Amino acid sequence: MKKRTKIILSVLGGIVGLIIIGAAVFIINFLSATKAMTPAETGALNDTVWSIKDKFVNAFIFKGNEGYLMVDAGISENNFLKELKKTGILQGQIKTILLTHTDGDHIGAIGLFPEAAIYLHKDEEQMINGTTGKTKFFKPQWKYGPYKLLQSNDTLTLDGLKIKILHTPGHTPGSSCYIIGNDYLVTGDNLIMANGKFEHFFEKFNMNTPDQVESLKHLPDPSLFKYILTAHNGIIKTGE
Repeated sequence: MKKRTKIILSVLGGIVGLIIIGAAVFIINFLSATKAMTPAETGALNDTVWSIKDKFVNAFIFKGNEGYLMVDAGISENNFLKELKKTGILQGQIKTILLTHTDGDHIGAIGLFPEAAIYLHKDEEQMINGTTGKTKFFKPQWKYGPYKLLQSNDTLTLDGLKIKILHTPGHTPGSSCYIIGNDYLVTGDNLIMANGKFEHFFEKFNMNTPDQVESLKHLPDPSLFKYILTAHNGIIKTGE
């Protein structure tokens, strides 16, 4: 009996050890990658667009006819609210939230905007209803309010802002970019600028990098836009 107990404890110890090693590797990789991220500081890009910096990620706010539309929602409510106050925009003025995807660093402050209409691509719903997770052991459940599902290549107008949805799977199944107006391409975690050219996102954070590479082939030429608004690589002005 004692021998059997020792074997069981040994196996459990091995499993715990592997979990600890795996967690340590993830943390090291995570810290290394986030250190290389260069989000824009909180502030106005012009009279109608603002960036919000929440640690290592950006959200972006666009002025509409009656209120404001926001793309993504940062990491934490406390920090996001502090940054939002720097812009002079009030929580209640955010009428719409477009999500490029549903990773925790893009939805963390949604709770600040209970009245906002939330939109995400239909293929991203599996990431928040327990169907699919970035790992087998982490399949988060949506804890916010109702949301609306977008179709690939939809074009819609929200509060006077014309928006084109570009489904770009790879980072997650429903990752999407948004063309807003004629001047802005908002990319989420779909591309970064490295060595003077656009590249796919950090591979260690993608669910399927080959899919993302293929998705990026179908994006419009970035030079067609005045600004590329990335989640972790800041604001890229084309031609600079």
